[in-house]
Amino acid sequence: MATKELALHEQLEVHEVLIFKTTCVTKSKLFVDLVQDKKLKEIIEEDLELSTKAIKDLRKVLADASK
Repeated sequence: MATKELALHEQLEVHEVLIFKTTCVTKSKLFVDLVQDKKLKEIIEEDLELSTKAIKDLRKVLADASK
C-alpha cells in the first residue's frame, strides 16, 4: 500500500479522532468493572478491543504521515 501524505488539516482531524477514541477507551475501562449485566459487559469489552485496535491504527496513520 502506498504511503499517502496527509495535509495539515487532515492530520489534525485524525488526531482529534485519536483523542476521542482514547477518551472512550479510558471511560469504558473505568465502567466495565461496575457493570453487572453480563451482555452489556461483553459489549463493552468487545468495544474496548476494537477501540484499542483503532487507536493503534490511527497512531500508525499519524506516524506515516509525519515521514
